[in-house]
Amino acid sequence: MSEHQPLLFEDSESTTRRPALNVVHARAEAVQAFDLSYFAGFARMRALTYTSSIPMIAGLLAEHDFDDFECVFGHGGILSREVEDALAFQSVVREKLAGGILALKSDSRRTAIHEAQVKGKLRFHVVKDSIAHAKIYLLEGGTGEVARRVVVGSANLSERAFSGRQAETLVVFDDDETAWEHYASQYQAVREASSSRVALPRQALPTERVRIEETPALVEALEHPDGATLFVPSRNAEEESFSVPAVTARIETIRPALRRGLAGVRANRDGRLHITPRVVKEIVRIVRSREAEAVPPVYLCRQVEGGRSKFELSGEPLETRTSAADIETDVACWIEFFGNYNNGFVGDVERLQRDYFTFMCWFYMAPLMCDLRNAALRRNAFAFDQPMFAVLYGSSNCGKTSLIETLMASMFGHPRIVDTQDFTPGKLRGLQQAYKRFPVVFDDVTRDRFGRYADEIVKDETIPYREYPCFALSMNADARSFKPEIVKRCLMIYTRTSLPGDNTLARSRLQRSVAAIRERMGTALFRAFLERASAEVDEAMVDETDLADALSLASKLLCELFRTHLPDGQQLPKWCAPMTLTAYQERAFERPRLFLEGLLESSRHSSARRPAEGCWSIVGDKVIVAVASIEFARTRADIPDWLLDDAGSSAGKIVLNRDYTESFIGRRLRPNRWPWQR
Repeated sequence: MSEHQPLLFEDSESTTRRPALNVVHARAEAVQAFDLSYFAGFARMRALTYTSSIPMIAGLLAEHDFDDFECVFGHGGILSREVEDALAFQSVVREKLAGGILALKSDSRRTAIHEAQVKGKLRFHVVKDSIAHAKIYLLEGGTGEVARRVVVGSANLSERAFSGRQAETLVVFDDDETAWEHYASQYQAVREASSSRVALPRQALPTERVRIEETPALVEALEHPDGATLFVPSRNAEEESFSVPAVTARIETIRPALRRGLAGVRANRDGRLHITPRVVKEIVRIVRSREAEAVPPVYLCRQVEGGRSKFELSGEPLETRTSAADIETDVACWIEFFGNYNNGFVGDVERLQRDYFTFMCWFYMAPLMCDLRNAALRRNAFAFDQPMFAVLYGSSNCGKTSLIETLMASMFGHPRIVDTQDFTPGKLRGLQQAYKRFPVVFDDVTRDRFGRYADEIVKDETIPYREYPCFALSMNADARSFKPEIVKRCLMIYTRTSLPGDNTLARSRLQRSVAAIRERMGTALFRAFLERASAEVDEAMVDETDLADALSLASKLLCELFRTHLPDGQQLPKWCAPMTLTAYQERAFERPRLFLEGLLESSRHSSARRPAEGCWSIVGDKVIVAVASIEFARTRADIPDWLLDDAGSSAGKIVLNRDYTESFIGRRLRPNRWPWQR
């Protein structure tokens, strides 16, 4: 493109971005190693950077006496297009900034920083426009040879970025009027669109979490009679990212209360959402009423020291040694819990109990699944034997949510459910890093959301972390909802056994029973299981033993714990029995198998090479099934891929491989003409 034909972009939503990307022409004079002296000797500094810069900013303020320091925190797309995420981001910035300053060892330096803030010499802001990617550092008022310095590039103001340990670019302009005017103008555009000032706590003492009413945009709304306006960008799922897990984990805990408080507030056509003082007071009221229920961000990690696994849950040691009496209490609670399915549930209750125990075995094994999967990948083994996803689906009122919440309570003391709005590929990857081994649970995921986002993350074999979680989902879905490539990579638990919708008495009785069980249940059974399972996994790693079947290991250990700690006089229930992943994976295709058998049974056999609609025929090694054109796509989607002959199939006709089909349904297809002969 010539200089007279710039690439222009319409962007009426933003007040900071220009209609075209500018290019600064420069010439390199020298290349030197970076050190903090580049920021020394100046009276004034202005910085546009990311939240990851907070620890280094605190250190910079501790070392240098700037007469004037201002910083605007941008973000690189870590947020979704929800206003509660933007407000939560602002709250987290203030929280982390306060923590960084308060963590300084020198009391006098902390006091000096707070005094500088009171005098207006130290200011922090956070963007409220759309994404701000630039990193700009402006320094002036120098006492040395350089009066003005511009530092730009890819590096955030952080120790890691400036250390050279990751590939970053920095460019310095000294006393360059053109560079100064350009970058100062770019900085000022973002600064003017940023929120009101991010204030540090009034007392230079360590505090608890930042108060919700001190969120910058909410402070601005309270201070101005007309309220404040926050920019709400248009939604584009492809742009979502989750690149700063530590920040997003905190955002996740703040978002629900903000969502409730903003439930009645809507952005206008231009994407501007106006927050009034009344709305702020309502948000504060809701947050205060829910503070007792608030659960801090969680993660689970593991280290092996002295031949024994040590687990850490959200920064606190998770002791796996426990007493036999506590395990016995938990075993009794689980037997009572599974016994509830005999009280009012309609359908194959024994199968439901068996399936739900299978899910329990997988769920208890979830914190160690990444170890098994990593070992399998190192040996180029079949990674499907360590399913990182489990889908619990079927009709409503079949106890899916109750089971998941009780399982989580038995493992970690409380349920932890992630908002279904976070079920997108970008956010799932962020949760993989943030949660480490802590299972990620989504309840009541819609079929549409699963269909749009599941393929990319379930089929992704490249997880770049040593520790990462399993994902569990519950859905109200039928047996025709999942592609074969999803089924073979997940643990699929399907049930139609449920409480009738009109049986309110049974439902009320079940809810009371589950609540009472959770009151008595502890975490001893899970902790005992975790100690034994981790020892088995570690031993297999040393001996390079094949431990591919995670479900077999988990079920044997759990059954042994149940058997050893049964209440007096009780026998081991039928549903508590060892199982293998291979056997269960065969059952995962039970629904497609029943569908195909039903399709062949309901259709008449025809001797014609191209049967009429509603018929099927055998031609050589092919089975040809005639279907209505309108049903072709739906019927084809319900048949496993390896059975299909796509080259021969077309609208109105589905062609199957005869040998594979007969093996799949477990019987020979005989070309008899009449139903009583088949």
